[in-house]
Parts: sequence; structure tokens; C-alpha cells
Amino acid sequence: MKKEEITVLFRIAARRGVLLSLFAGMFSVYVYGADNLRLPDVRSVGMGGNVATQSVLFNPALIIDKERKSIHLEYFNRYMLKELGTMSGSFHYPNRLLSAGVDISVFGFDAYREMMVRVLGGKRLGDKWALGLAIHYSFLQTERLEHTRSRLSTDIGITFSPIDKLLVGMLIMNFPSISIGEKDIEIEDFNYYLIQVSFQWNVLNSLLITGSVGTENENLVVGNLGIEYTAFDSFFIRAGIQTAPLSPSFGIGYNFSCFTVDVASVYHPVLGMSAGLGLSFSF
Repeated sequence: MKKEEITVLFRIAARRGVLLSLFAGMFSVYVYGADNLRLPDVRSVGMGGNVATQSVLFNPALIIDKERKSIHLEYFNRYMLKELGTMSGSFHYPNRLLSAGVDISVFGFDAYREMMVRVLGGKRLGDKWALGLAIHYSFLQTERLEHTRSRLSTDIGITFSPIDKLLVGMLIMNFPSISIGEKDIEIEDFNYYLIQVSFQWNVLNSLLITGSVGTENENLVVGNLGIEYTAFDSFFIRAGIQTAPLSPSFGIGYNFSCFTVDVASVYHPVLGMSAGLGLSFSF
């Protein structure tokens, strides 16, 4: 969670009559860096948040695994506070020569808002490897600053399938990252980075196991584990756990015709529940 996000929570807490001293004590133990504009896909959230093999919004190389064009919409709400919601939309166009896509994300409300526009491309390199590159522009607007803070960043992702039903993903997010505009505006967490290595393995036709390990701004080691069980042909049950802090998650998914609906929830040990809803249309 970002320092600016903490400020927002403090304001909300004050309006709702919650003692700020209590919040300050909790936050000093559990606060950590995060990218508000990019959250794991709702499907991935339910399995602990593995992104290098689960989310095109993080690893652009995953777009080559898309079989059809798709439109993807998501909403994720932190701690059941409407002011801490992230909305995102994506369009992905797979192609044999070069798969491409566009992502747009918005976080916050009138007093504090972040927005990102991202373009990506992915190319298969032989039967086992794929490479992806994404460039995105992000900006931040807040009542506390007279100017807008913005950045231009790059994501690099790789996927590797050594054997059938096993996928390994590697990504470097926001590297390099270049600040644009006011250089004297200091919001360190806006320059979030993530390095991650992940895997997903179809142990059985009905059981998928995922896991990852990586590093981010304020945590030398972050990781997660998760499973997805196919209860029926079109119904999925998911569960997982992630570190920093240790947070369990669960979710479900359902496919019908060209549509897919995903629902997930994560429990923070101090701040409570966060929930997400995703809808995809393939054609």
C-alpha cells in the first residue's frame, strides 16, 4: 500500500469516527509498497496473486497464449472502501506474427487519482519460448500537489514451457522507468517495481498448481502458492496464500458461451476483506 493511500485511509477513518492512533499503530506493522494501477487478474487473485504466468497486465509474453480476441473488464475494491477501487479494461488481439493488446487502469477518486495506458506485444520464439514487451504511461493527480506526477515505463516478460502442462514465467516490471514533468515531486512508491519468477503446472486435468517468488520495493522476498480445481466443465474453485503480509485468498469462476465471470476475495490480517469481479468476452 502506498503512502498516499494511507493518507486517504486516514481521511476516511476520520470521517467515519475511527481513532487515527489505532490506524497508525496497525499500519506501521503491515504497510508495504504496491502498484494500485496493476493488480493480478481476479482469477489470479483467487490463487494467491501469481502474475508472471497468470496475468497479461504484468507479463506481456502471456498474450501469445490467447486463442481468440478478447475484451476484459475488472473491478477490485480494497478493504470494502469505495475510495480505494481499481477499474481496468483490456483488449487483446492474438496473431501468429505478433500478438498485441491495450490496457487501461484507473485508481482512486476525485481527491486522489492514478491512471495508466499500456500497449504491449508478444512473439513466440520456437515451440517452448515466448517474449513480450510493454510500454505504459502513468500519471498521478492529487489535491496535495499543484502539478501532475507522471512516468513512462517498460515491462519485459518471458515464458518457457519445458514439458507439457508446465509453464514458467519471468518478468521485470517498470524497468526502466522515467519520470516526466515535475522532478521535485517526491512520491517514491509511485515508482513501484517487481521482479518475479513463477510456475503453473496442470498436475491433473482438473487440478492446476501455481507458485511464485520475487522481490519488490520494500520486500526482498515475496511469494505465493495457489490451486485451481475444475469442479465441472465450466466451473472453477480457487484458493491461495500470499506473503507480505500473509494473506489467504479464494475465488470462483464460471464460463458460459463466450463469457467468463471471475470472483475473488483476499483477507488482510489487519484491514480485512478486499474483493474483485472480472468479466471477459472472447470472439
